[in-house]
Amino acid sequence: MANTYPGEKLLLKVIGDLADFLPYLVLVGGWVPYIYAKYVWKNAANLAVTTADIDFGVSSKDYKGKESIASCVRRLGYAEHHVSMDRLIPFVPVAKDTNGLLKAEVEFIADPKLSKNIRDKIVGREIKINEIENFNILLESVKTVSINGYKLQVPAEPIFVFHKLLTFVQRENKEKLRKDLYYAYYMLRFCPEGELINKVKSLINEKKEGESIIQNIRQYFNSPDSQGPVLIEQENGPDQYIDYLRQDIFERFKKLQTAIG
Repeated sequence: MANTYPGEKLLLKVIGDLADFLPYLVLVGGWVPYIYAKYVWKNAANLAVTTADIDFGVSSKDYKGKESIASCVRRLGYAEHHVSMDRLIPFVPVAKDTNGLLKAEVEFIADPKLSKNIRDKIVGREIKINEIENFNILLESVKTVSINGYKLQVPAEPIFVFHKLLTFVQRENKEKLRKDLYYAYYMLRFCPEGELINKVKSLINEKKEGESIIQNIRQYFNSPDSQGPVLIEQENGPDQYIDYLRQDIFERFKKLQTAIG
């Protein structure tokens, strides 16, 4: 079973606080593999949680509510990380536990093509929204997971891996690049669904972005000592189940490369 990570307490708090907005949000980022391991697969071992922040993608669904997320988190007393030292907006909400010992920034991400009107209605003008190219791909296929009575949306396994393999090369921060590769590897390693490789293959063959993924895999996973296996090994750390971790990493991505021809 997946280990319980202390930061999950904050994640559950945020999910509850944003319950009215969950139909319009998709949890993305490093928490996704954790959610799958603990609440969907329920048999994945030794998940290393490598993120503290909580990231939500903003969908294009029409929001009819009267209160924005910005108004909600201010009403609930969330702390604020101001993007500019001399301005109160835009800000990033910061969730804290009752003791103030744990904290996590709650960030919102949207595709650049998402209309400003939808963003303002759901998130609010006061909160900083990050824009990521091709982000809409990640929200095309979602799975709903029941957590503490709430319905949380997360990207489906194949689209999550597809998107990570497409966008990790865009990371200027090497640490985030390394984490993105690790998340893709974790899904490929622990997902109990045997068809995951074939489903990622289908996405690569169907979408115009697939050629970029093929190039990324060939560049980073040419051998066990290529950049990809080395970076993932660094993020994974010692592994009690696999002696030669780089070889395992290489072989899993080689299978994907073989599948796509």
